This record gives sequence, C-alpha cells and structure tokens, in this order.
Amino acid sequence: MSTAKKAVKAASVIMIITLLSKVSGFLREITFAAKFGTSVSMDAYNIATVIPMTLFVAVTAAIATTVVPIFTEYFQKEGKQKAFDFINNLLGVVLVATVILTFLGFTFAPYLVKFVAPAFTGEKFELTVKITTILLPTMVLIAASNIFTGALQAMEHFTVPAMIGIPYNIIVITVAILYGGKFGITAVAYSTIIATFIQTLVHLPVLYKLGYRFKLRVNFKDEGVKRVILLAMPVLVGTGVQTINVYVDRVIASFLPDGSIAALSYANRLKTFALGVFSTSIATAIYPVLSQHSVADDKEGFLKSLNFVVSGILYVLIPVSVGAMVLRVPIIKVLFERGAFDEKSTYLTSIALFYYAIGMTAYGLRDVLSRSFYSMKDTKTPMINGAIAVLLNIALNLILVRYLKLGGLALSTSIAAIFATFLLFTSLKRKLGKIGGKYMFMSFIRAMFASVVMGVVVHFVYNNMIIKMPSDKRIYEVIVLFMTILIGTIIYSAIVLITDKSALSYFKRGIRFVNSKLVRN
Repeated sequence: MSTAKKAVKAASVIMIITLLSKVSGFLREITFAAKFGTSVSMDAYNIATVIPMTLFVAVTAAIATTVVPIFTEYFQKEGKQKAFDFINNLLGVVLVATVILTFLGFTFAPYLVKFVAPAFTGEKFELTVKITTILLPTMVLIAASNIFTGALQAMEHFTVPAMIGIPYNIIVITVAILYGGKFGITAVAYSTIIATFIQTLVHLPVLYKLGYRFKLRVNFKDEGVKRVILLAMPVLVGTGVQTINVYVDRVIASFLPDGSIAALSYANRLKTFALGVFSTSIATAIYPVLSQHSVADDKEGFLKSLNFVVSGILYVLIPVSVGAMVLRVPIIKVLFERGAFDEKSTYLTSIALFYYAIGMTAYGLRDVLSRSFYSMKDTKTPMINGAIAVLLNIALNLILVRYLKLGGLALSTSIAAIFATFLLFTSLKRKLGKIGGKYMFMSFIRAMFASVVMGVVVHFVYNNMIIKMPSDKRIYEVIVLFMTILIGTIIYSAIVLITDKSALSYFKRGIRFVNSKLVRN
C-alpha cells in the first residue's frame, strides 16, 4: 500500500472519530448555552480559560508537532527504548516548567485576568479570578496530553488522539447538567480539571501496549529536548495565529456589552467544528506523507499530494462557509436557543458567525500549508507570516470594532487568516517554483461558483419552507433546516460533478478509504 493511500485512509478514520468528538463538543456548548446563555458567568468562564487553556495550548501543541519528527528519528535510528527515553525526559522538563507556571499563576491570577480582560470590574472580575485559579492546574495536564499525542501520531496511531475529546465532553456535560444550576459556573470549572486528567490518562493504555513505561527524567541539557524547543518556537508563532487572534478578540470584546465574549466563543465553536473534522484531520494525516516526499527529494510527488489536499479543502470548506453565512440564524437557533440562550444571544452569535465564516476556508488552507513548510524543515517562513497576520489582526480589530462592534472583531480575524494564507502560497511558490497554482485556482473557481448558486437556492428554499411550518414547536425548525441543508448539498455536489469530472473519482476513492479497515489503530 502506498504511503499516500495510507495517509488518506488515516485521514478518513480521523475525520469520523473527530466528527463524533466534535458532536460531543457541540452538546457541551448546547448545555452551556441552556444553562448560562451569554451571561456574565459565561463571559467570566471564557476569559478564565484563555490563560491556561488557550494561550498555553498553543505552546504545547507546537511541542507536540515537533515531537513527531524527532521521536521518529530516535525510533528509526536508535530504537524504541531511546525514543521512549526522549519522551520521558521531554515530559519531565515540561512538567517541571508547567508546575512552576501554575504556582506563579496562583500568585498573579488577578493581574493575569486584568491583562486578559482589562474592562472587567467588581463581581465579574472576582468571579473570573476565582475560575482562573481553579483552571490553572490544567496546564500541567494539557502539556502531558499533547506530548503523548505526538508520540502516538509518530507511531501512526491516530485513533486515541482523535477521540480524547469525547470522555472530556461527557464529564463536563454531566456536571453542568447535574450541578450547574446549584453551584453555577464554578462546578463546570472543577469538572474541567477532572475531564482534562481523564483525557490525559486515555493515552496510556495504548502507549503501554506499545512498550512505553513512564520514568521521571529531568535533563534540561538533553539534545532532543533542545531540538524540540528550538523547533517549537517558530512553530508556536506560525500555528498559534488563531489562538493569539482569539485572545486579542476577547481583550477588546471585554470593553463591549455583556455577552459579547460568550457570543464570540459560541460562533468560534461553530467555525472550528468544520475545521476540526476536515482540515485538521487532513493536515494530521498528510504531514508524514509530505515529509517523506521532502526527504526523498520527490518534488513531483510532494506537489501532487499538496494539490490534492488543497483542492479537497476548497471543495469542502467553501460551501460550508457559504452555508454558515446564509443559514447562520436557524443553525444557532436549533443548536443553542433554549434556556438562558435567548433571541438576543442568537442575534449576537449570528453576527460573529457570519464574519468568522468568511475566513473559514483560509483557516483550513493555512494549517495544511504550514505543515508543508514544516515537512521541508522550514519553520521560519510560517513564523514570519503568522507574526505579520497577528499584527494585521490587531490593527484591524482596533479599526473595525468602532464600526461593526462584535462583527468587526470576527471580520478582522478572518481577513488576517486570508492574508496569512496568501503569504504562505506566495512563499511556497518562491521556494518551489511552480506549485500547480492554476489547478488549485480552477478548483477555487468551481467550488465558489457552485457554492454561490447553492447559497441563493438555500436562502429561498429555507424562507419559503419555514413560513409554511407551525411556529410553536422547535422540531419543525429542525426538519426544515435539515431538508434545506440536504437540498443544498445535492445542488452543490451536482454542479461540482458537472464542472469537474475528476471530483467523482475523488469521491469514490474517499468512500473506499472510509470503508477500509487497513488503517493501523
């Protein structure tokens, strides 16, 4: 079996499991919406998660990304035991660092909250500080979880890393339902620690089956650890653009009316659903394929794989983006509008979702393009482009928030992502010469044309169907939304298959890959 086929099959399995994980994540957000809506307590929780779970997750994700090539090198050249020794030492060093950061966080929590949300005062500020101190220990657990994830992916075991969100969400949902009414948002904060701990432990059975044994090692001078840190620094900036953008958005949103931060968070969850299922799954599986082409100096194979992936993302995410913009209100109503999440909450969230959706395709392309540079051992280019995009996002935030308020923050994030993707394409062409730009551009045109037609039809279909349905029961809204999406999918697929004959062969290959049982688990 070719390496490319194995990667696409792996991506298919990752997509299926990730879909289940994302669905459980949506159920968590639906529960939050029903229990807390866009309230002050939800704003406090979302800001409190920025410090340990949003800012730090970018660091540990960058470490996990660089673990893969280094672990693989140890594994192939010096054996499994040396590779596991490297993991134990990296884990020990990172755990020491995160424990120190946790204790510092306890001491400076009020200042951290003031930095992240400078407009918070009074009870809102105090609640945010309290939740922040509760969540700080998750930094240690997130670090361990990401290192374990990198090791498993390096050994081509993708299932467990893709499904760890499921037990996490089940625990948080259960606590929110049973204790959210009595103990408020603090119950959710405590459940987050428990859920993150379980999320970390889920990796160990598979790792132990593969021969891993935990042994605490702390050697800051270890060559492997030094290489991880050196590689992780540019990766952090290159891949952490979205995380930094979220942070900037929330700081500025703290000056907007209550509920703005929560609305941004709900809209961001909707946006990342599609990204997590499709682009992240594809990027995870294609990374080793591109690396192998790079090592073998197989430029033709590298570009062929890259073109296939980029076209696939365009054909999937462009219609999803258009659909999200057209059906943003009914989608949010069906998913979230119940309990404390009222019509005002739907309105605020729909504004953010509309502008986030503009950059959705760019987010997916950026992830794949960044990894194409990493596979060529070039972490500097994504870092520079990412830094430029962050600066652009901050500048646009300050300008657009004055005119579009909440929508301006989401729009500036999308524009920055589009600009970063354009820079990555330009840099890749400069590095490789011809990259098949005409083929990718034609895929973009076909996908955009089909999506616009689909969007117009979907708009009229939904509006005509919903007025004929009784307005007293939510089930009718669900039925109309489902039927509208189904009709839109059929129309879009038909246009794409007519305008691009190769799309049918890709679809058939995708079905075979999904049904295949040849992926290692």
